Amino acid sequence: MERNEFIKSLGLGVAMVCTGACFSACGKKSDTPEPNQPNGGGVASGTTASVDLSTQLLTVGASVTVNSILFIRTATGNTSTSFVATQAVCPHQGGALTFIQDSNYIQCGLHSSRYTTSGSVLAQPIGGGTTSALKVYPLTVSGNKLTATA
Repeated sequence: MERNEFIKSLGLGVAMVCTGACFSACGKKSDTPEPNQPNGGGVASGTTASVDLSTQLLTVGASVTVNSILFIRTATGNTSTSFVATQAVCPHQGGALTFIQDSNYIQCGLHSSRYTTSGSVLAQPIGGGTTSALKVYPLTVSGNKLTATA
């Protein structure tokens, strides 16, 4: 085999390997997929969830999840302005959200996305990807019953 023939065959082999690698990488799903939660990770419209204020959310900073809604007591008193209700599932990849009282933010257990109690994004997911604001639900108080409506 002459030198020119060898270089041509080597070049063709390298081109085939590179093309295969490119097609393989282009067809691969991302390691951090975009949000794919139905309804942005929120609950279905019209869904309600209630909390008994005589037994739950007794102190400022307390939180509880009911029917995929995260309830948080933000102030004293039993008026709707003393509480916040957000979706309990992260819109990034569906991780469970918890309220971190010491820092006064909501955090995802999967990739540490952080949100304010008004639903705004404080920090994007660790490791890549993006998240969106949390859905915040209107609240009503009737006696000792706190109700959120999606």
